[in-house]
Amino acid sequence: MRTIGDWLRLHHRQHPRTEALVGIDGRRTYGELAERSWGMARGLRSLGIDDGDRVGVLGSNTVFNAEMFFSVAASGGVYVAYNWRWTASELAHGIQETSASVIIVEQQFVELLDDALAILSRDVETLPTVIVEGEQADALRQGEGTFHDTATLDSPLCIIYTGGSTGRSKGVVLSHRAAVVNAINEIIDCRLGSRPGERGLIVTPLFHSAGLLCWLVSHFVAASTSVLAPKFDEDSLTDWVEKERITNTFMIPNMMRKMMDRGVFDNPVFRRHLKAVHTGAGLLRMPDKELFAATLPDTELFYRYGLTEAGPMVTRLRHEDMFDPAVDGSIGQEYFSVEIQLQDPDGRPVPPGELGEICVRGPSLMSGYYGRPDQTAEAFRGGWLHTGDVATEDERGYFYFRDRLKEMIKTGGENVYAAEVEQVLHLHPCVLEAAVMGVPDLTWDEEVRAAIVLRDGTVATAEELSTFLRGHLAGYKIPKQMVFLETDDLPRSAAGKLVKTQLKKNLGWIP
Repeated sequence: MRTIGDWLRLHHRQHPRTEALVGIDGRRTYGELAERSWGMARGLRSLGIDDGDRVGVLGSNTVFNAEMFFSVAASGGVYVAYNWRWTASELAHGIQETSASVIIVEQQFVELLDDALAILSRDVETLPTVIVEGEQADALRQGEGTFHDTATLDSPLCIIYTGGSTGRSKGVVLSHRAAVVNAINEIIDCRLGSRPGERGLIVTPLFHSAGLLCWLVSHFVAASTSVLAPKFDEDSLTDWVEKERITNTFMIPNMMRKMMDRGVFDNPVFRRHLKAVHTGAGLLRMPDKELFAATLPDTELFYRYGLTEAGPMVTRLRHEDMFDPAVDGSIGQEYFSVEIQLQDPDGRPVPPGELGEICVRGPSLMSGYYGRPDQTAEAFRGGWLHTGDVATEDERGYFYFRDRLKEMIKTGGENVYAAEVEQVLHLHPCVLEAAVMGVPDLTWDEEVRAAIVLRDGTVATAEELSTFLRGHLAGYKIPKQMVFLETDDLPRSAAGKLVKTQLKKNLGWIP
C-alpha cells in the first residue's frame, strides 16, 4: 500500500499527461500536479513545516485547494480543512485548537481569516504565517524534480472537522492508510473512478470528507480526473457535465429531487455523458429512484452511509440493489474492508432484526480526535468505533438506519448539532430555555426548528433571535422555524430531562 506521496510519484511516472484536476482556475495533468506539489512541499519545509505539523487551508472547490492538499501531504505535514462557512469566531477556535503554524488561504477568504486572526490574537502571542493564493503561494514553490517525504501509512494526512454532541466541532485525524483504504473501498464497491476516462464532478465542499476523501482521493488513486465545481445549481451542473464530459458525481437526495422536479435531468447531455450518480446523507426512497431510472435509464445509481470518523464510508447500496423493493430504505451492506457490529448499550452484539448502535472497525477509521484523548477513547470503546447511530440488520446483511443517539440534524447535506445551537441561544438575555430539533422535510431531509421559552418580562421575536444566531453560527445552523412556549409546555422525563420526541409530537411536527 502507498502513501499519498507514493501515489504522486507513481502517477508522475505512469500517467504524466493524464488530466488530474480541472476547475474554474485551471487544469493540471498528473505530471504537473506532482511537480507543483513537490515545489510547494519544499517551500513548506523552508517555513519550518516538519512531519506531522499542521497546515491550515481555507479554500473552496478549486484546483488551488486540491493542489494544496497534495502539497501538504508531500511535505509530510497535515492538511487541516477549515470550513469557509464558519463564522470568524468558529474559525478562530479551529485554528487555535489545531495549532496550525502556517495557513494557506484563497483570495476570497482573506477577510474572514483576518477577522479570525484578530479574535485569536486576544489569546495567543504568535499568530500563524499566512500564505495567500496568487503571488505569495507561487513564490513559495522551490526547486524541481521529485521530493521524497518521510510519511508512513500511519502518519496523519488530514484533519477534517465534524460536529460534536457537546456543541463544539471536533477535528478528526485521518492517516494516509485510512484515506487510501477508503479510496480502494470506493473503487471496488462503487466502481468509482474505475471506468476508462472517468471524470468525476465534485460538488460537495473539500472541507467535507465526501468531497475530499471519497471523490478527490478516490479519483486520484484511480488515476482518473477530478472536476471541481465551486457551487451547486442546475445551470452550472449542466454546463460542467456538457463541457467536461462528466461521467459521475455525488448529490445528496434533496439535490437530486430538485434536479428531477425541475426537469434538469431531461437535458440530453446527462444521458450522453453521465454513467453514475452517487447519493447519501439522507435516504432516497423508491418513487424517487424510479423517477431517476425513468429519466436516466443508462445511469447507475449508488447509495452510501458513513461518517467522518469512519474515514468516512461504512455501508453502500450498489446499483443492482437500489431497485430491489426488499431492501428499499436500507443503507446497504458493509464496504470491502469495513466490519460492522450492532451493539446494545453494554457492548454486546444484537441479533438480526433488533435495534443496536452501529459500531465499526477496519483500516479506514480515524486515528482519533485531534487533542482529545478522552473523547477518542470514548469513541473507540471495546475496540470498535461507536457511531452513535442506531440501526437494524436483516438476515442478508443489509442495514437499516433507525435513529440517532446523538442529537445530530442532517439538513441539506450539512450536520447540525442541537446542543451547539441551544448553547448560543442561551447566550441571548431573553432566552430561558431552548430546545432545537430536526424535523423531517422533503426538501432538506431535515429542517432545523426550535422551541423557545423566554424569561419573564422579556420580549423577543424569531427574527431577532435569528439575527443574534447569525453572529455566532453558520447560516445552515439557524432554525427555520421557532415557536415560543411556557416552561410547563416542555415535556420532561422522571429524571427531569426534556423529551424532544414528545415535544415534537405535541407541536404537530411529527405524527
